[in-house]
Amino acid sequence: RPGAIADGPYTESAAAAAAVRMAARLVDAPPEELDTSAFVAEARAVAARLNAAGREVTVEVIEGEELREKGYGALYSVGKAAHRPPALVVLSHVPSAKREGAPAACLVGTGLVYDTGGLSLKGKEGMCGMKRDMGGAAAVLGAFEAGVELGVGNALSCVLCLAENAIGPLALRNDDIVYCLSGKTVEINNTDAEGRLVLADGVA
Repeated sequence: RPGAIADGPYTESAAAAAAVRMAARLVDAPPEELDTSAFVAEARAVAARLNAAGREVTVEVIEGEELREKGYGALYSVGKAAHRPPALVVLSHVPSAKREGAPAACLVGTGLVYDTGGLSLKGKEGMCGMKRDMGGAAAVLGAFEAGVELGVGNALSCVLCLAENAIGPLALRNDDIVYCLSGKTVEINNTDAEGRLVLADGVA
C-alpha cells in the first residue's frame, strides 16, 4: 500500500508491489473517472504522501492554455479538444544526502487517459481498452514513489504527459503543423500518432 516503507521496516519488494498496485489501479480505472484532472490529483497525492513521510518532493503542473503559451505545442495540440485540459506534471526529489557521483535521473511517461485516434478515428475493434494508453504515466508515477520512498541516492524526477485524444471542433487535424518545445515542428499525417507527440514535449 502507499506509504508502506515510511511506516516501518518493509522490504524493497513491498515498495515495488505497492507501486505496481497503484499503477494497476490507475490503468484499470474507467475513463469517466480518470480524466486528466483526476490524474493530476493522483500525482499530487503521491507528492503529499512522500512529503508526509519526510521525503522532499516538489510538484509543478502546467495545463491547458498555459502549455501553449510556454511552448508545449505538441502536448497541447493532442489534448486541446477534450473536456478536461491536457497537463504536464513534474515531480522532483533531491535527497538531502546525495550519493557521490550519482547522476540525476528522469522518468517520462505518456498519459493518454483515452485515445479515440482523434480525427484519424480508430475502428470499433480498436477502441476498447484505449483507457490503458495512460499506462506509461501510471508506471513512472509508481516507480517514482517507490524510488523516493526507498531513499534513492540521486536526484529523481518524474514527468507525466497527460492528455485525452478526443474529437471535437478544436481537434488536431491531419495537415496541421505542431510546434514542439524543442523548437522542432511536426506535420501531422495521422492524429492517432499522439503518443510520440506528447513524449516529444515531455522529454524536451
